Amino acid sequence: MIIFFITLNIILFYGWKLLFGEDLWLGAIGVNVLQTASLIFFVTYIHRAYRRTTNKQRKFWLLLTVGGIFYLTANIIWFFFLVGNNMLYSDIASSLWLLAYVFFLSGLVYWIRWANPTTFKKVYLFNIIIFMITVSSIVIHYLIEPILTLSNHSLWNTMITVAYPIIDISLTFVLVIMFYLILKNKEKSVMLLIVTGFSLHVIADSYSVYLEIAENYSQGTFTDLLWIVSIWLIGAAGFYVKEDREEPIWEIEKTFKKFGNILPYASTIVLLFLVIQSYQWQLNVLSIGLSVIIFMIIMRQLYIVKENDKLIDEFKHLAYHDPLTGLKNRISFEEYLDYEMQKCRDSSTALLLIDLDRFKVINDTLGHQAGDFILMKISKYLQQILTADTQVFRLGGDEFAIVLPDATEEKCIQLTETVLEKFRKPFSIHGHEIIVTASIGISLFPLHARTYEELFKYADAAMYLAKENGKNGYRFYDDDLNQIMARRMRIESDLRKALEEKQFKVYYQPKLELKSKKIVGMEALLRWKHPELGWISPAEFIPIAEETGQIVSIGEWVLNEACKQNVSWQQRGLPLVSVSVNVSVRQFQQGRFLSVVEKALRESGLQSQFLEIEVTESIMQNINDSIKILTSLRKKGVKIAIDDFGKGYSSLHMIRQLPIDTIKLDKSFIDDIDDEMQLAMVKTIILLGIDLNLTVVAEGIESEYQLNKLIEGHCHIGQGYLFSKAVKAEKMEKFLKDSSGVYLQK
Repeated sequence: MIIFFITLNIILFYGWKLLFGEDLWLGAIGVNVLQTASLIFFVTYIHRAYRRTTNKQRKFWLLLTVGGIFYLTANIIWFFFLVGNNMLYSDIASSLWLLAYVFFLSGLVYWIRWANPTTFKKVYLFNIIIFMITVSSIVIHYLIEPILTLSNHSLWNTMITVAYPIIDISLTFVLVIMFYLILKNKEKSVMLLIVTGFSLHVIADSYSVYLEIAENYSQGTFTDLLWIVSIWLIGAAGFYVKEDREEPIWEIEKTFKKFGNILPYASTIVLLFLVIQSYQWQLNVLSIGLSVIIFMIIMRQLYIVKENDKLIDEFKHLAYHDPLTGLKNRISFEEYLDYEMQKCRDSSTALLLIDLDRFKVINDTLGHQAGDFILMKISKYLQQILTADTQVFRLGGDEFAIVLPDATEEKCIQLTETVLEKFRKPFSIHGHEIIVTASIGISLFPLHARTYEELFKYADAAMYLAKENGKNGYRFYDDDLNQIMARRMRIESDLRKALEEKQFKVYYQPKLELKSKKIVGMEALLRWKHPELGWISPAEFIPIAEETGQIVSIGEWVLNEACKQNVSWQQRGLPLVSVSVNVSVRQFQQGRFLSVVEKALRESGLQSQFLEIEVTESIMQNINDSIKILTSLRKKGVKIAIDDFGKGYSSLHMIRQLPIDTIKLDKSFIDDIDDEMQLAMVKTIILLGIDLNLTVVAEGIESEYQLNKLIEGHCHIGQGYLFSKAVKAEKMEKFLKDSSGVYLQK
């Protein structure tokens, strides 16, 4: 639209000149009309920008508006001067134009203060000083000195005439500073219009003054066209401020940046050329040699600048892109999402956080090269299914983010299901067919959040819940999730003091020999009674403790308590049975688990054969270190059990590698034991354990039918609600005193 009006003005300008070129008065009228039309556009849209802007930048647009009003008024008065040839109108118009320039200058200076000049680089100051020395020298030599020397007007008129070049110098100085500042400004395109428009205005002003001094100025020349175009460009800046339309795409932004680098060198060459010209090209050998040396130095500096720019571009690419996948990284993500949130007005922006399920296990099992291969493949998948206006980022590790503009819930669901469907395609790595699923959390701006931090936090919370609900799915953030996250944060915070305030209790669930119903062991289980929230399920607080690392200190406390309690029962003559303690992978990772177990045994006095450590397949994340620790424990007599056996794809692989004594059948197998295929699988696992000389323990036995089927399948030991839930130490003591022939719960 703006390009159309500028083109139309150029056509009208030269068309008018072609028709009435011989009539200077009509030519001046035509120029005045076109300038007035452009000023009306200028004032209208600059004022609208003032009304639409709500931050401190509003004052900038107000000052430009006032300057535009004075400029428009001066143009109208100048029209009356052209019609009536009254010199009073000419003096008033000149004074108002000058006043308009003062307001323009004030507005630009205010914008510099508002635009956080602390980001201004010191190297820019050197460039600006060189450039301003050149500009000031040229203006003083070619404009101000001739005005003062040749002026035959009154002192007032002379002062006004001199004021224009001085203000133009000031505007030039401010515009150059603005040019360097807008390279980091969010409204880069809008401010480039401002800088370009005022720069053209200054050039037109300076050249017209020079022509007047040379007595060659007449209205209808190219300088008048520059004035008109400059006014349209400045007005266009107001037109594009906070509109529901895209900002103009300026391909010359890179050119502007290059221009900023060569500015001091170009200034030096221009000044050198003008100095030589002022001496009427009377050069001797010395001046020629000096000129050649200066030129060579400048050429060398420009070459160095070019090479430095290449390096800077490479470093910038590395800073904003992920080196493995080539996707934009977290820094780019934060800047882009913040920009999208500020840009959208009547539409929504969606954030989709993608986290790969069980990727660390796959990565550590198959090797980091295989993990990198999967990440690169997934990156290509995401790029293939996304449209040009939808950006994807790798935030680190196995976490990706998609920013979806103009989002609706339907568009989010459609995109999410497309992503999940794409992920179902298996990867072939080293002869293995691997399917990598993902969990996706979605939050929308401004529906769910008003800031970048909130939007990210809520998407992360939704993604976390998607994982909690079985993985390979997605979840939108909502009010219910907000309550869940508030509770989660409360639990995370209160976990830190729960141990100190002795809110934790160790409960015990007996393990029975299935045929005789005699107690042969027990499992120590952690319970938490919060003073305000009441009993909190381990399924709720244990994952939080693992994520925050607090499971290390909590797990150590449970181990010590279980060992002490078992010794206490043995000293009172109760049956000698082992106690099983669950251990988190975080306890293995912290590097001192072996010494923690040794300390617990030593301080409690418990013999090592009466302690069993239960681990899950998650220890495969660092299989070599885990094997060393478990082997050392087993040598000391501590028993090792694999908990939740059968849930993970790597369980059979683990049996072969790990030094273990027991496998515990996961409750999910027992729940569906009435299914013939499930029963066959259970019997197969039991027989496999027996053949490998391992003890098999069935978890979660809740019915007589399950008990009988397990006995038929030659499973010897079990635990579950059919016998007893986890109970306090006092009740467990009663069970130990009489553990023969009857179900404990009876």
